[in-house]
Amino acid sequence: MLRKFVVFFTSIVLLVVMVTSCTEDTINVDANFRLEFSSDTVRFDTLFTDMGSATLKLKVYNTSNQKAHIEQIRLMNAEYYHINVSGIQADDLKDFYLNAKDSMLIFVQVKLNPNEATVPMVVRDSILFALNEQKQFVQLEAFGQNAIRLHKHSIESDQVFTDELPYLIDDTLWVKKGATLTLMPGARLYFRKNAVLYVEGRLHSEGTAQNWVELRGDRSDFMNTIPPLSYDLCSGQWGGVVLAKGSFNHLIAYTDVRNGNFGIRIDSTTTQQTALTIKNAQVRNVLGNLLEATNAKVEISNSLLCNAGGYIACLRGGDYTWKHCTLTNYYQFSWGSRTQAILLFSNQLIDDAGETQVIPFKSLMLNSVVYGNYNNEIQTKFDETDPASYGYVFKNCLLKQRVTEVLNPPYEACIFNGKPLFLFEKWEQERPHVYDFHVESGSAVIGIGNNEYVTPDLVLDLDGNNRLSDGSCDAGCYEYVQ
Repeated sequence: MLRKFVVFFTSIVLLVVMVTSCTEDTINVDANFRLEFSSDTVRFDTLFTDMGSATLKLKVYNTSNQKAHIEQIRLMNAEYYHINVSGIQADDLKDFYLNAKDSMLIFVQVKLNPNEATVPMVVRDSILFALNEQKQFVQLEAFGQNAIRLHKHSIESDQVFTDELPYLIDDTLWVKKGATLTLMPGARLYFRKNAVLYVEGRLHSEGTAQNWVELRGDRSDFMNTIPPLSYDLCSGQWGGVVLAKGSFNHLIAYTDVRNGNFGIRIDSTTTQQTALTIKNAQVRNVLGNLLEATNAKVEISNSLLCNAGGYIACLRGGDYTWKHCTLTNYYQFSWGSRTQAILLFSNQLIDDAGETQVIPFKSLMLNSVVYGNYNNEIQTKFDETDPASYGYVFKNCLLKQRVTEVLNPPYEACIFNGKPLFLFEKWEQERPHVYDFHVESGSAVIGIGNNEYVTPDLVLDLDGNNRLSDGSCDAGCYEYVQ
C-alpha cells in the first residue's frame, strides 16, 4: 500500500510540475494584460550640464503565470537619455521575453549638454513598452542646470561670485593671500567630493534674509535607502571651509554651510583681530567637527550650528562670543553616530613637535541653547596650573549638563536639562534626518533670555521675528511664535 501511495503521490507532483511548466512556457496573449513598474516616472533631481551621465533604475514586473512577449522596448526620443535592458545596451530593443512571475532591471542614463539658460531646465522623454497590441509608457524627467565649473581654481585678486549661475567646484577653490572672495546674495557654491574652500585672503559671504548664500555638496539625488534619503541631507558630501593661519576679518552672514566632511576650520594665531564673524547663518550636518578654531577671535550671533559626527564647536585657545545661538546635536546615520559632546573648551594645544602648549582661552555665551542627546554636552580640558589662562561664562542659557557638575560661578541664570521641545521630535520617525529646531509651546527656552543682551542687530531672530514683541526674549536663534 505504501509503495502504491508513493507512486501515486509522485505522479501527481510530476503532473502538477508539467502543467505549471507548460503554463509558464506559454505566451500571454491577453489584450488586457499589463506590465507593472516600480515607478510610473523616473525622475532625476537637478543635474549639472556637461557632467557625464547620471543613472537610475527602473524595475519591470511580469505578474502573470505566463511568459510575456514584449514586442518592443524603445526610447521615444533618445537625444538625452539612454537605456540598458537587463545588460543589453539598446535604445530600441525588439522581441524581449520576460518569464512568468519574473522581473527585469532597466538602467536609465541621462546627460545634459550646456546651453545659454541661466535658470533650471527640464528634459523629458518616455520609454515605450509594446505587447499584445497594447502600448505602455514610463515617463522620464530630468532637471538640468548650467553652472560655472571651476577646476584647480585660484583667486589671486578680489573676485565676486553672483547668483546668475551656480558655481561647481571640482577640487580646491583657493583664495590667495591679499585677495577677497565676495559671495553675493543668492550665490550657490556646489562642491564635489572632498573639494575644499581654502582661504588665505578674506572670505566675505553676505546673503540677505530673502536670498541666502549656499555652500554645499553637488548631489541632489537620492540614496538607495528605504525610505529614499536625499544626498543633500547626508554628511560627508564635500570637504569644508578652511580659514588659514594669519587670515582675518572673514564674514559669514545669511549663509548656509552644510553636509561637508567638516564645517569651518580657523587657525588665526592671534586674538588681537577678529578672525571670523558668523551672524544669521546656519552651519550643519557634517561628518566631523562643525566648527574648529585655534587661538582665534570669533563672534557668533543669531545662528544655528547643528548635527555633527564630532564636536559642534572644538575650541583650543582663543576668544569667543556667542549671542542668541542654538547649538544642537542629534547626528545619527546608518554609517555612524556622533562621538563627542557639543562643546569642547580647552587652553591646550599639541604642537608639531608633540609638545603641549598653553594658549589663553575665554568664552562668553548669552541667551543661547546647548542641547543634544548626550547627558553632558559641555566638555572642558584645561591646564589648571595657570587659572588666569582660561575662563568661560554662560548667561541665560538652556544647557544639557548634569547639575552636580555645573553648580559653579561660570553659569548665571541658566536652566539645566529643561526640555527644549524641538519641533523635529514630533515627526522624527516619519521624516528621518529632517531637523527643525524651532520649539513648541512649553519649551524651556521661552522667556529665559535677558533683554539687556538684545542689541539692535539682534532684535529680529533668524526668521525675522521680533524678540521683544512679547516683552521677554527666548534663548536660541529662534523666538517662539504661537
